[in-house]
Amino acid sequence: MRHLPIYLFIYVYLFIAFFLGCLALELTPVTDPVISEVGGNAMLEIKPPGVLVSVIWTFSPAAIPVVSWTETNPVIGAGYENRVTLNTATGSVELRSVNLSDAGVYTFQGTTFTSGREAFNGSVTLEVYEPITNVNVKPSLAQPIANQALKLTCEVLGSQTVSSRLWLKDGQPLSTSDRITLSVDSSVVSFNPVLQSDNGEYQCKASNPVSEVTSTGYRLEVNYGPEQASITAPDSAAEGSSITFTCSAQSIPPCDYTWYFNGKETAQGSQYKIASVSNADSGSYTCVAWNSVTGRNTSAVKEFNVTESGSGSGSGCLKAEIAQIAIGTLSGIALLLCLSA
Repeated sequence: MRHLPIYLFIYVYLFIAFFLGCLALELTPVTDPVISEVGGNAMLEIKPPGVLVSVIWTFSPAAIPVVSWTETNPVIGAGYENRVTLNTATGSVELRSVNLSDAGVYTFQGTTFTSGREAFNGSVTLEVYEPITNVNVKPSLAQPIANQALKLTCEVLGSQTVSSRLWLKDGQPLSTSDRITLSVDSSVVSFNPVLQSDNGEYQCKASNPVSEVTSTGYRLEVNYGPEQASITAPDSAAEGSSITFTCSAQSIPPCDYTWYFNGKETAQGSQYKIASVSNADSGSYTCVAWNSVTGRNTSAVKEFNVTESGSGSGSGCLKAEIAQIAIGTLSGIALLLCLSA
């Protein structure tokens, strides 16, 4: 029975604490939630309604002691040594070198004194995020080809938390359409199909509550062709003259060219030169343009004729002049014969 007053005192104390807790002022923290990055510092700031007398901070839901103070030196909880600083004037707590396990709800209880003691309590949520360290744009094809499907993926490194992704083309927000679409989380942009008009520099800007990083530019160059092959060369040339056939086609990357004469392969390259043509060079010249990336080819044909050397209009004039001289000479001889008779 002699221990009854002690138990009674404990029960009374718990009852009073519970009663005061019910009557305590619900105090709103200055900032809620508080956001911090891994390795950073977090300020759990409150402003009590009077002169602070005591305060205790715990980490929910297990009510792990963080720090407590009652007009003496603060008592730091296990695991928080050298990481917690308590402002004994306001009851605010600075938590240093936070990590992901520090994220959660922190509750506080305390008393102030103005005209009398007044209890207060409340809570504040701490959110901790890993910062984004790098962002890369990854194409689904190393060499995109026109009129085929292509995807660009925004790869985020350093953090599992990505709040938003923004795609840029040539420094401006990417416009979407029925052909250009984004995934639900904007991590992938799909071109169905990709066209030459999509050429440009693409970037992905990723952000979370503690960081924002923009990728380096990915230069999209759509491979296509060849298209519109043509041969540049005269239709004919005099025997013994030099001639150059030039083949061209629209293509990315540039084409490989193969020449055929009357159906037989004869040369490689965009130009085919003959130093001195002969009658044997008359015929059909075909250029085949081939794109090694698209696997496509196209061709052009040129008919070429070799004329006799000196068979031009100047030669005809010379023959006429010779004929006239011969006729004049014969006329003179005839006149002399008539006079002598």
